[in-house]
Amino acid sequence: MGTLLRVAVGSNLALAVVTLATAGGDHLAAFLSAAALVEPVLLGTLLAWCALRRLPLPMAAAWQRLLAWTVPALLTLVFAELFAPLASPTPPKTVLAWACLALAAGAAVQHYLELRERAFSPAVAEAKLQALQSRIRPHFFFNALNAALAVVRTDPPRAERMLESIAELLRAVMGDVRKLVPLAQELDLCRRYVEIEQTRLGERLRVDWQIGAVHPRARVPQLLLQPLIENAVRYGAERVAGDCEITVRVRQHGFKLEVFIANPIAREPVQREGNQIGLANIRARLALLYDLEARLETRRRGSRFELTLTLPVEAKN
Repeated sequence: MGTLLRVAVGSNLALAVVTLATAGGDHLAAFLSAAALVEPVLLGTLLAWCALRRLPLPMAAAWQRLLAWTVPALLTLVFAELFAPLASPTPPKTVLAWACLALAAGAAVQHYLELRERAFSPAVAEAKLQALQSRIRPHFFFNALNAALAVVRTDPPRAERMLESIAELLRAVMGDVRKLVPLAQELDLCRRYVEIEQTRLGERLRVDWQIGAVHPRARVPQLLLQPLIENAVRYGAERVAGDCEITVRVRQHGFKLEVFIANPIAREPVQREGNQIGLANIRARLALLYDLEARLETRRRGSRFELTLTLPVEAKN
């Protein structure tokens, strides 16, 4: 969706520039007249390109590029012929000029998309994700080990369960950062983390899990929700005196998955630089994985800090 939006906005901006440079009279009327042809051509081109990506075409890359370039030019000729009875006839030279311009625009957009795909190739994206995730790892890892050491003598069975939970956390950390895992698996990892922190912070840390009905095969990026809950623990339970209740609500709205997390805020001012860096890393991961289809919003409501994460529902096997 982000790529389509960039192409649509860029094409219309280019059309506005061309109209301003060539039209001698009413610029708005000239732009609307040109848009009547450009918009259906743009929509048809995007649909045709999406269809071509799914077709198993056994041809060289050069021929694939040429086919992508000619689609907008051919659609321009077709729509110019269809719209001709609706207005004054367009001179053939003008139609040919528009077709040539569409061919050049198609080549430019196709080249941009090809460069973007290379920039976000799996190897490059994975390297960026690994760098972002490496900043998150120490936060919960050392806390978990310290919590296990605190109860290893007084409550060996509990320490054993904690070590099993730490092993699951490490397994997730060492896994593929681009991997999509079932939502239930990610929530189980979050519960294991909360259990470890409750050993360290005591019964004053409570989590209200409100898990609604979601797609049975809904999947999310691995180790994405746990840092958000860790953020609520570090800047909520650790800094607030007395009981601390963290709310975790998961809902599905159509094809969107919404995760809401709220935690209390300490009365005294605290240094939130680490918090902001952590949230910035998560936003960067979302941008690499989902582009504009995911968002992370935060706000302060009274004495509580609220975070809302929205993801497209991934139901791949």
